Amino acid sequence: MKMRDALTAPCVDGGRVIKRTIRAERFALGVLLSGACLLAVACSKEPPRQIALGDDIEIGPYAFRVLRARNAPNPPPPLSTFRSQPGKKGIVVFVYWKTLAGDMDVMQRLAFIESFFNNQLSIADTEGRRTEALDAMQEKLMYMEDPGSNWQNWIVVFNVPDESRDLTLIVENPEPREGQARLTAVPLGM
Repeated sequence: MKMRDALTAPCVDGGRVIKRTIRAERFALGVLLSGACLLAVACSKEPPRQIALGDDIEIGPYAFRVLRARNAPNPPPPLSTFRSQPGKKGIVVFVYWKTLAGDMDVMQRLAFIESFFNNQLSIADTEGRRTEALDAMQEKLMYMEDPGSNWQNWIVVFNVPDESRDLTLIVENPEPREGQARLTAVPLGM
């Protein structure tokens, strides 16, 4: 029994069998073309928008800047985030959160920014390896100082493989507005 025969019901009139077979083939072709279109859309990723250190990155109604990056301090501050890991090097990215819309109290604002950096930032190297953020915190905490009311200066810590070179910060925009990129790439010069 052929697949085509399985999709048609036996009829006395041979013309009806042919019509049903053609409808089944059209339906199968439509499903196949629809699947191919969905696959093409899913696979055609827009390349990240390249920007320089210090340029604004707009994410919905928010904006921030990546100021600089450096190796983690040595000796490290007494925070678990900075503990060394075998085969990895710590990278600290300094970020200035420029705009934060909305009516948030201080704790909500800090929790939102920390969560955003931890979930939307990663570092890619020349080998294509991506490393997710280990932690984000207000910059003054790295120096064991009280950040006070300053909610704008942040650091994001990454532990990348020792052999990683030409590091680029990747920012994912979960809901880009018109004119905003879904992915932004910031070469860190490291």
